[in-house]
Amino acid sequence: MTIVTVSKSVKLKAGAPDVWEFVKDFGGFASWQPHINSVEMLPNGDRKVLFKRGNTMLDRIKVLDDGKMTLTYELVPGQETPPGAPPIKSLDATFVVSADGSGSDVTYTIEADVPPPMVDLAPKGIGGDIDGALAGLATKFGS
Repeated sequence: MTIVTVSKSVKLKAGAPDVWEFVKDFGGFASWQPHINSVEMLPNGDRKVLFKRGNTMLDRIKVLDDGKMTLTYELVPGQETPPGAPPIKSLDATFVVSADGSGSDVTYTIEADVPPPMVDLAPKGIGGDIDGALAGLATKFGS
């Protein structure tokens, strides 16, 4: 397995506190991330995500820091990769919201442990998901 990291940012017109309140709503991602069909929050705090490509994965919050406006979530370890999903051993995804004048800057970083045959393809797929999420924020808050 090989770690692949992709990180991108977007500048938004809305202030950091407003953007942070929106981004940290872990159960609300389907409303603004185009690759997610639906999200179900489970009683144990895990999140069941149904992707538009048809696969389902479980993830959970790893770090939620209001002071640093940082949210990191991870795949729930030990789950089997569903049919149609890329075989990823682990994944950490982090949103960092920071003030930028009267607006804000959001950086979204995904770090995934992928099998060697996927190393060249993973950045494009991960980057596409990041692009969609940041475009969703730009639509919501203006860029």
